[in-house]
Amino acid sequence: MAKAIEAAAPAAGRSEGPSRDVLLTAASDLMIELGTPEVSLHAIARKAGVTAPLVKYYFGSKEGLLVALVERDTARSLAQLEGLNAMALDPLAKLKIHIAGIARTYSRYPYLVGLLNHLLRETRNEASERIKASFVTPLIDAQRRIIEEGVAAGQLRPIDPDQLYFIIVGACQYLFSSRVAFADIMGGKFADPAFARDFPNAVLDVILNGLRAERR
Repeated sequence: MAKAIEAAAPAAGRSEGPSRDVLLTAASDLMIELGTPEVSLHAIARKAGVTAPLVKYYFGSKEGLLVALVERDTARSLAQLEGLNAMALDPLAKLKIHIAGIARTYSRYPYLVGLLNHLLRETRNEASERIKASFVTPLIDAQRRIIEEGVAAGQLRPIDPDQLYFIIVGACQYLFSSRVAFADIMGGKFADPAFARDFPNAVLDVILNGLRAERR
């Protein structure tokens, strides 16, 4: 098992080189281009312009590469989440920042939810536990705290935080993960940067107007 995930770094005594980052970027670009996280090891290597054995050199396996990609893609979000928790803001303001941050993350990495689901479903080992502990659980817990604080402060109406997690994540990621499939159906809207840029604001309006506590 350790062999499968060994290596979000190269073997002992070998320094990391640019090919590691090239492989991560190639995997990311390919998933965005094809609209799916289901890409082959050889396709990633070909996109990177390197040989497939370099994946084992740097990551131990394809699974190791995918785990490293998730950790790379979520690092900024986790840092921002920690900063948000430390801010002296009211719960509604925190929720706005939180939702906007999720939308930005999935805009940048539209394959992320599919990749997370793949790793959590298919690996069921130390790799999946690491992903749960480092990203999924902190995200769910942080959102739950914001909602509970908002309800306690009278800013938000009571709602199951776990249901809201799927509402927010589903709304934020579906547009971006579906760009390839829907590109020809909606008259070129997906090619317009303004459409993707304005989408988080639409999500915010719908969710927050539905969550705000009624004034009496």
